[in-house]
Amino acid sequence: MVKVKSSFGKVSGKSVNTIYYEVNGETIGRSKPTKMGNPKTEAQMKQRIKMNNILNTYKYIKGYLQQNFEGIIGNKNASSFFRSYNLMKTPVWLTNAQKESFKFVLAPYVVAQGRITSVNYEFRDGAFISDINVGDLEINDQTEERILSSIICRNNEGWTNNDSLQVILLRQKRVTALDEEIAHPTCCSIVVSLDNTNATKIGEIPVLESLSNMSRFSLCNIDGKLAVRVADTEEYSYAFSVVHGRGQGRDKIVSSQQLCLSDTALYDSYCGEEAFGKAYESYK
Repeated sequence: MVKVKSSFGKVSGKSVNTIYYEVNGETIGRSKPTKMGNPKTEAQMKQRIKMNNILNTYKYIKGYLQQNFEGIIGNKNASSFFRSYNLMKTPVWLTNAQKESFKFVLAPYVVAQGRITSVNYEFRDGAFISDINVGDLEINDQTEERILSSIICRNNEGWTNNDSLQVILLRQKRVTALDEEIAHPTCCSIVVSLDNTNATKIGEIPVLESLSNMSRFSLCNIDGKLAVRVADTEEYSYAFSVVHGRGQGRDKIVSSQQLCLSDTALYDSYCGEEAFGKAYESYK
């Protein structure tokens, strides 16, 4: 590193082999590095590889998540929140080829974070069943939003008129071994407006962001609770979430929710040591 004097005043920028910059009124020149480092120790590679499933998942479902994280201001956006919350989850290890082809494995990722009380749900007997009490209301595609709204707001503490209820459902073909190619999941999401004056039928609610390539799902009543029944669970694994929202834009508040899996076999296998070994080797 050398100090540089110039009759032209301050100097900055770079030449072929030197970078110039100003420090305390003096121009400093230093040699450009001849080779950029790219450390690939096992610990460093783990940090890189663990991001891939999170990033590929977000790319696919980001249209559903833009208002699902409170505090989105300035440089904070849904992408940064999704990454930060899900980096704490058990890593899913994708190979370099799987990352480059935008594959991902369904995982119990956080899809909403906020101050409203969380909605609870579980997978049981071929259906995702929430704790939202709908009494004896028969629910199908012909049910009007205003009818569902009045029942939910009357039977459940903390729900009010003009709240929203977002349902997310993803489906992925099951595989039995790590050397089988994983399929791109398909997904569908709708937002039910809990508006006591809205006569729109549930079956007429548009799918969010036109990202669906799966037949739309139907809400139903199972044992007095709002639910979604799924099919072909021997061939497919599903992931499901319900998000309770209130308000719009930056003022929107939401419940904290994560995806519930119908089956964890594929997820468990891609979280294991064998999966990490295959992923690590693919980057060498």
